Formats: sequence, structure tokens, C-alpha cells
Amino acid sequence: MQTKKKAVPRRIVRTRDHRPNLKGGGKSRHHTGHGERHTSLFAAGEIVKETGIYEVVHDHQHRTAHEVVMLSGDSFPPCETCEGRVRFRLIRTAPYIFQDEDFEETE
Repeated sequence: MQTKKKAVPRRIVRTRDHRPNLKGGGKSRHHTGHGERHTSLFAAGEIVKETGIYEVVHDHQHRTAHEVVMLSGDSFPPCETCEGRVRFRLIRTAPYIFQDEDFEETE
């Protein structure tokens, strides 16, 4: 009669952290993480002050809330249905790739 062998879990041993070297010495870029909660609401027509991900909240809930990316300097647009009654709430800032010092477009 054969006996079944017990499965022995493999032990993972990390000998070295294999993270790549980051340009700029790994310094952090300015952006807010998930831990911060923004409560300010912005209206259609206002200028976007910070590039990032915004939650869009429609009037009378004709559409469920959804997320969009807005760029600083642009204005928050009106909704085709609820027009200027739409509101935007910053979820978190995130730099636009071509505004990042490592990816800036050259002229």
C-alpha cells in the first residue's frame, strides 16, 4: 500500500529588493494618494486647478456617478442632460504624463 506524501509548503526567501533605480533618486512626485478625501465640489464652467481624477455627480441622478480625468487649466464641462447642474469632486491628483519632468514634450 502506498502512503501519500504530505505537501510541504515552499519557503520564499528574499535575498535582495529588486526594485529598479528611479530617475531623480526615487524622490516622490506631488500627488495625493487614496488616503485623502476631498469634499469640495466644482461646478461646470469653473477652471480645473489640479490635474487628477474627478468623480462626476449628475443632477437628479439621471446617470450614476463616474470618474474622469481633468487637466489643470481646462474648465469643467456642462453635461448634455443636466447642463450646469453637474458637479465634480476631486478623487485624487495625478500628474498628466506630458507635464511630468521626465516626460515633458520638447519643442
